[in-house]
Amino acid sequence: MKRLAVCAAATVSAIALAAGPTAAAPSPGRHGEAARHHAPAKPAGESARLARSILNTKGITYASAHVGGTDKSSLPKQNLVDVSHGRLAKTSPWGHKKGARVALDTRMLNGVLKLATQYHYRFEISEFVGGEHSSGSKHYAGRAVDVTWINGRHVGKKADHRGFMNACRKLGATLVLGPGDKGHRTHVHCQW
Repeated sequence: MKRLAVCAAATVSAIALAAGPTAAAPSPGRHGEAARHHAPAKPAGESARLARSILNTKGITYASAHVGGTDKSSLPKQNLVDVSHGRLAKTSPWGHKKGARVALDTRMLNGVLKLATQYHYRFEISEFVGGEHSSGSKHYAGRAVDVTWINGRHVGKKADHRGFMNACRKLGATLVLGPGDKGHRTHVHCQW
């Protein structure tokens, strides 16, 4: 009987090893109950996956300060780090949505990723949900991105902002603003 128990335990261990690191052996149930199987780890959400991809894409850089103040927890790179770990992005402690937590829209994240991978732009993101924007801004809904540098040139100083803006539209952006639009002389705003 003892030999049978050892063989059964060895078989369960071998099955768990063969199935890979995410498989778990069933845990014994209480007396009279069926054994409970552990649920596999949930796959990361689409927003988390896209945020990780953006963080790992060469050619995308991030502003290290806000125009209206300093708050490291609401900078664009930190917004992506938070989302990549399954958390919500944080707004700045000033503006219309002080210190709120916001989900980053997958359409916007996908657009940002494709600007680099499909259209081959190198650019600097100045804001996602941080900074200060108008009260109804889609930044506070996690649907907009601001870009200040394109291919090594500052927006408003000979950067290819028109081509970049057209790429945003082709990627589904519903509102694209830049030099020539009120309040957007030095950056491109793309929202989904």
